[in-house]
Amino acid sequence: VYSGKLQIPYEAFAAGLGDYRVVTTLCPGGKERMRRLMEVVRHGRVDLTPLLTHAFPLDQIKEAYDLFGKRAGGVLKVAIRP
Repeated sequence: VYSGKLQIPYEAFAAGLGDYRVVTTLCPGGKERMRRLMEVVRHGRVDLTPLLTHAFPLDQIKEAYDLFGKRAGGVLKVAIRP
């Protein structure tokens, strides 16, 4: 989603790992934290609408990604409508 690719040379990243495996996830707190958060939102205990600053139709997805990538126009969160 962000504007540039992060390039990390594998040799530098893997130095000293030996036989270890690196696993990354989108939500560091795991599925349980995300499940609890969704319950809070579903019950209306938190209003996320102020975070949605821009909305675009699907045919303008390139413009949406450009805006988000440049962090222009006070963008926080962009919604893509089908």
